[in-house]
Amino acid sequence: MNGQLLMIAVLFLLATSPFIFDNTQEAFAQSSLNVTASQPCFLNYTATGLEMIQNCGLGDDYLRATTVGFDWVTGGLWPLILYSVIIVMVYVKYQNGIYPLAIGLVLLPIVGQFFPDQFISFGIVSGSLIAVGALIKMFIKQTTDYG
Repeated sequence: MNGQLLMIAVLFLLATSPFIFDNTQEAFAQSSLNVTASQPCFLNYTATGLEMIQNCGLGDDYLRATTVGFDWVTGGLWPLILYSVIIVMVYVKYQNGIYPLAIGLVLLPIVGQFFPDQFISFGIVSGSLIAVGALIKMFIKQTTDYG
């Protein structure tokens, strides 16, 4: 029991570590912003099939080219949505909060690099729910005498 609580505390501290190591870049008045095209590559109806494949970058990055439609529909948050679905499926399958926290720690460098604000807020909410659930289980369910 104490080992589980210690593991939860360590996982919580590791999950909140991006607040300690902040690597955000500040914008200055002399900065230039690159604005991408507002129309996705696969909606260019004047391009032929080969031009559309080249515009979407299928020859350069196959994985990015296959998920470009999902990114367009979800507003660029397709990896974060996929990550969230995996976390929920693991929790529903095993009914234990340690496994989603462990998966979150494994994916923290990857998803946290691409979506720092969204991932941190999702991580705080899910980690808080797991911590509150563990506290409720400790104080209410394990201290109640059913006999």
